[in-house]
Amino acid sequence: MEELDAYRASNAPDSTGLHLELLKKSWSFVETAPIIGHGTGSITEQFRRSESGHNTASSTYADNPHNQIFAVAIQLGIVGTLLLLAMWLAHLLLVVGGSGQTAWLGTIVVVQNVVSSLFNSHLFDFTSGWLYVFGVGVIGGMVLRQRDDRTALDCDTAAT
Repeated sequence: MEELDAYRASNAPDSTGLHLELLKKSWSFVETAPIIGHGTGSITEQFRRSESGHNTASSTYADNPHNQIFAVAIQLGIVGTLLLLAMWLAHLLLVVGGSGQTAWLGTIVVVQNVVSSLFNSHLFDFTSGWLYVFGVGVIGGMVLRQRDDRTALDCDTAAT
């Protein structure tokens, strides 16, 4: 709360103030190209143009908006953002359809990524992004295998 008050009072470049300023600037970048965005790799240039050169939160220069949705929206607009949300929904539906610990673990992986993406852009970071890919890939494969095994068992039971 102290950082928030300092940011409101004097545009202090503390952690909370910087994060809020990144979100504000990101929103303004999305407003200037809302449908298809500014293009891939444009985040750094957008922030560089907005830099004022003063030692305040408003003069923040960043390569990353610290929010996955804004990171996609700045570059790919609402089209890319809708695809990102559809991807997360598809991953969630994939693992929710399973049963047991595997489905729970998959749900945790997807929900953790969605929630933490409000404060970071993990999917664009090498290690975090690949961990998510492997986590959803392996767990999703296990859930699909369990579904196939249950379906085969149900068919065998119905046949007898």
